[in-house]
Amino acid sequence: MKILIVAYNYPSKYCSADFVFVKMLVDEFARKGHECVVLAPHSVSHHKCLHHGIEEYAVGDNVVKVVRPNYISTSSLTIGKYYISNELHKLVVRHALRHLKFKPDVVYCHFWKQGIEAFPFAKKHELPLFVASGECEIFEDNRKGELKAFCDYVRGVVCVSTKNKDESVSLNLAKPEDCIVVPNSIDNSLFRKRDKAECRRELGLPLDKTIIAFVGWFVDRKGSLRVSKAIEEIPENDVYSIFIGEGPEEPKNPNILFKGKVLHDKVPLFLNAADVFVLPTLQEGCCNAVVEAMACGLPVISSNLPFNWDVLNKDNSIMVDPLNVEEIRQAIIKLRDNVRLRSEMSSAALEMAKELTIQERAHKIISFMQERM
Repeated sequence: MKILIVAYNYPSKYCSADFVFVKMLVDEFARKGHECVVLAPHSVSHHKCLHHGIEEYAVGDNVVKVVRPNYISTSSLTIGKYYISNELHKLVVRHALRHLKFKPDVVYCHFWKQGIEAFPFAKKHELPLFVASGECEIFEDNRKGELKAFCDYVRGVVCVSTKNKDESVSLNLAKPEDCIVVPNSIDNSLFRKRDKAECRRELGLPLDKTIIAFVGWFVDRKGSLRVSKAIEEIPENDVYSIFIGEGPEEPKNPNILFKGKVLHDKVPLFLNAADVFVLPTLQEGCCNAVVEAMACGLPVISSNLPFNWDVLNKDNSIMVDPLNVEEIRQAIIKLRDNVRLRSEMSSAALEMAKELTIQERAHKIISFMQERM
């Protein structure tokens, strides 16, 4: 099958961390023998340079091609209700599609906005159009005029959580019967359980301390400062931490063993050195960091909000009010003091992660598209 993927962003030499999960899925499509072309506009203003030519890289016996037309993004600048960057992105996508030298069998879009951008192309060429709904929040600012015709045309919607499915349906973007829920997934050759002591020795971390890990942007939505404050308020001062990420809300509590960005393929080493994963996030589609932590066998402390309910439960996590620092603190203390509970939750996390591999996710999405074509 020939698949055209339209994405808002896609990893490149300029920013290897952006939308890694999209590349993982495309690579798995290619590994399964499908011909893939990715259309992902390149922001000149963001990356401070032009992009030239078409990228190609090998995946198994296949080659993935990435088309990156240049455009200028304007941050949050608006005219009326319209974000200028969104309109420029739409124009460059539609221009690139008109000149695309590739005849796909299907168009697969990350996310709703990209689906709207690709709609005229798919309709003109009578191609089945699929949308991946994985946004933290589905914005309505661009959904004007052609919305009904677009929604009627979409052949199927791949939702990363039941929350995203319900939101898509409530906004009249999709019918329940046209949706499938397939949570985000992990590369299980990379994110897997390793010996904790070996990982700590490799990183130079203490072997006899309770260590919690946080992975995400240092911003209010992810809760870096709430985690930092919860640790700081533990009276024994005996819980240590790893904060992987960057951003304006940088944690500064005592006992931080590591803080900063790391390459994606180094994240499993840090996760396997920890005892517990903590992420009191406020809004997600389906959080990749949570799934990756579970694949490394970590009990999870995260939000008691619907976007977590497809992957977290009472067996593998403690779900808390993400705005309540005291609840976060008590959950950390509970897992610090109960080694048996940590072990049981670790086993349950690993069991859940078995179902969340990129191979299984790609298989479900391909099967869903083929059934509806």
